[in-house]
Amino acid sequence: MNPNMSVLSGADSLSSSTSSFIDARSREPTNVEASDEAQTVYPRYDVPFNQENIKDFFTFRKGVVETAIQECITGLLFPEDGEYLGSWLLTEITLWDNEKERIVLLTSRLVMTIKYDFIAMKQLDFKKTYLDDLDTIVIGELVYPPSSLVPRLNGIATGVTTVVKDYVIDRLCRRPSGGDDQKLDRNLRGVRLMWNKGEPLPIKTAWNPFSREVPFITFASHPIYWHKDGDVDERTTYDMETFAQKLQGAIEAMPSSSCCIHHSPIVIQSYVGVTSLLHNKTSMGFFKVRGKFSF
Repeated sequence: MNPNMSVLSGADSLSSSTSSFIDARSREPTNVEASDEAQTVYPRYDVPFNQENIKDFFTFRKGVVETAIQECITGLLFPEDGEYLGSWLLTEITLWDNEKERIVLLTSRLVMTIKYDFIAMKQLDFKKTYLDDLDTIVIGELVYPPSSLVPRLNGIATGVTTVVKDYVIDRLCRRPSGGDDQKLDRNLRGVRLMWNKGEPLPIKTAWNPFSREVPFITFASHPIYWHKDGDVDERTTYDMETFAQKLQGAIEAMPSSSCCIHHSPIVIQSYVGVTSLLHNKTSMGFFKVRGKFSF
């Protein structure tokens, strides 16, 4: 078995859990090569946005995120949920490689993932994941398996969505299209929380895009992180790395926790991914202004 694949199940890892979070964050990016017989895996790239496009996000507007987070803290957290440790606006990457905008609350007992309507300013859904249930946390670069077609189709999807944006959406909005020099592709890091006890996904879960029984959650930084004005401290609300550091601290503070923390690549098992590529390139998982409509 390719050792990279084991990261998904939590049965093994490419590196020891003894390496510190700070060391992993400061380490220079390297190509993922587990062994001579293992094939090369491909890094996952997030959707490139320029400064003009990022203003279409409702969450880019001043005070929107702060108001939404405070509402969630007040309405959804209770004393039995533990000590409040922090809140973030992150990107959740689903089993089917779809990006979703999510509010994330962390306490000493749980991680709460909240789907929030930033247009109507109301909570739509939420899920609690208790830290006691976690058996593995993986922090590292998001990669596709060697046999995935997603990296090869990425250029096609980019071309299609560029045409749609430049010649349809921008003209409807009567705004000039941004040049390619404003866009920035980058390797995307993430954190995956798992509670599957090293077992592979059941077929009924792996092939059901609507399943709510997936035993892991994957988060990456929100696109606003790279465009928000101010220094790093002012952008921590959108930073996956800060969330991962706080989460690691919460796990280590639990006297009875058996959760292992690994710093290694996270495999996204997407092999064709045409639907997810178009979904992500058009940022359908985020609340945005889209021409004359907002959704």
